[in-house]
Amino acid sequence: MMEIMIPIGIVSGMGLVAGVILSLATIIFHKPVDEKEEALREALPGINCGACGFSGCDGYAKAMAEGKAEVTNCTPGGAVTRQALSEILGVEVGEVQKVAAFVRCNGTCEFTNKKMDYLGTDTCYGANQIFGGPQACRFGCMGYGDCKTVCAYDAIHVVDGVAKIDPDKCVGCLKCITACPKSLIKILPAENTSIVACSNQDKGGGVRKICDVGCISCNRCVKTCPQKAITMENNVAVIDPDLCINCGECVEVCPQNCIVELPVKETVSS
Repeated sequence: MMEIMIPIGIVSGMGLVAGVILSLATIIFHKPVDEKEEALREALPGINCGACGFSGCDGYAKAMAEGKAEVTNCTPGGAVTRQALSEILGVEVGEVQKVAAFVRCNGTCEFTNKKMDYLGTDTCYGANQIFGGPQACRFGCMGYGDCKTVCAYDAIHVVDGVAKIDPDKCVGCLKCITACPKSLIKILPAENTSIVACSNQDKGGGVRKICDVGCISCNRCVKTCPQKAITMENNVAVIDPDLCINCGECVEVCPQNCIVELPVKETVSS
């Protein structure tokens, strides 16, 4: 009988000691709950997209509670979330410019063609593994819709072989950006600016052979822009949205019609 009771007593004693140690550890290392941080976390949408620049909603809430982040970083939450966060922190939110994802390619089937027939998986990622995809332009949208698949807001549709993003539905969650193997998608202001809808880094002659609406690095837009907002980077014109006043002069002089002028709208106020 003693042979059974002794082991049972030892195990019970070890369990008791372990329980006491855990209880003491809980008391010693207990961290008080930051009620402000908890309230901020509850006000966030909880999609953990990383658009705020932090690891997720938890990290963003903690940063705001510590005064290390602005309440305007959560683009998916929109004006409602910004208002809730500002009330918790007791701050005012001024005008916030709406942003949206934009596909830097306008090479639809009408303006470009394919270099081969692709019979693999119907994904951009899969097609890109085979010589950069079937399109003649190795920098262009392949149109299989990986970005559309990850978009939870029905903001992306593939139209005539190119992904198109509805800026009114887009919340700037960044998921489409990480899904695009060509890195064609960029977050930009959704209005009051002009955007170059091309990512081809080849020189002008090579671009003309494969796309009727590709940037040929002619520099006309660079020379015309009164704000000096346009520069050439890797043979592609790039517009700085902070400098652009949406005057439309670059749109007028572009021989390839690859610059898109976004509509003029009032900035969103929280």
